[in-house]
Parts: sequence; C-alpha cells; structure tokens
Amino acid sequence: MKRNISLSLFALLFSASILFGQETFQMPSENWKLDIDLDGFKIQKTGYSPDSTMFQLSAMNEKIGLNLSIFIEKTDSKDGKEACREFYWNKAKNSPLAKENLKKYETENVAVVEHDTKEFNGQVVNFHSLNAYLAENGYWIDVHISKVGFSKKDQKFFQKILESLIIK
Repeated sequence: MKRNISLSLFALLFSASILFGQETFQMPSENWKLDIDLDGFKIQKTGYSPDSTMFQLSAMNEKIGLNLSIFIEKTDSKDGKEACREFYWNKAKNSPLAKENLKKYETENVAVVEHDTKEFNGQVVNFHSLNAYLAENGYWIDVHISKVGFSKKDQKFFQKILESLIIK
C-alpha cells in the first residue's frame, strides 16, 4: 500500500513538474544539456533508444494549441547547426505539405527553417511550422514547433521557445 501511494505521489509530482518552466534534457553519456522553455506544455511521450544514442520527446500546450517535439541523435558528423539543418530539411522538404513563406535563418544558438501551409487536402488549416536545429559534440538536435490555426499573434509563442533554446 505504501509503495502504491509513493508511486502515485511521484507520478503526481512528475506530472505537475512538466506543466511549467524551463526544462533541461541531457544525453546519458554527455556533459552538455539542452535547455528549453516548456511553460504550459504537457509532455506526452519521452524516451531514449536502447543504446542511449537517441532521445525523443513530444509535448503539447493545449491552452494555445502548440505541438512540440525534440529529437536528439548521435551522428558521425562533427559539423554544426547549419549542416544539421540541411540534413533534416532535405528529408522534411519532401513531405506532402505545401511550404509557403519558407524562411531559413540563423540565430546565435540555432539554425531555423520556418514555413506555412494554408491548405491541406482542400481544407484551410493555417498551419505554421518551425524547426530549430542545434549541434553539440557529435549530436544533432531537431526541435519542431507547430500549430494548426496559426495567426500572427501566435508568433510570440514560437519566438519565446526559440529564444530559450540553449546548450549548456
């Protein structure tokens, strides 16, 4: 009985902790950490590959309708964030979604691809997508933020997350 209460309390505390604030993610064999502001997000899925060379997370902020995913992968490349962006973007650009208002740019910490999709399968979706790419010590990181029903007022939420991405 005590064990069930302890496990339930742990689950409750863990659930509450993922609904607000700055989060930090670290690969088991590495001394660097990825910081990201996940204020208002509920983590839906998270996990490492069996050999701990990959990490994946998916989260949603239901209040504002943002989806977010983080993918960290060991690579043989020692190249930086721009090479990471080109590698992943060369795969993503072939998806069936139209890519309107395509922008590629860099900030101090990340290389970015941003685009919109107004319609999909004949339906107006006003989908906005932002991928932020980082690289550290032989790992490539892809942070994807998206929203269906996007309007210009939503841009501040994307920007807040983008600006919070830091490798320490």
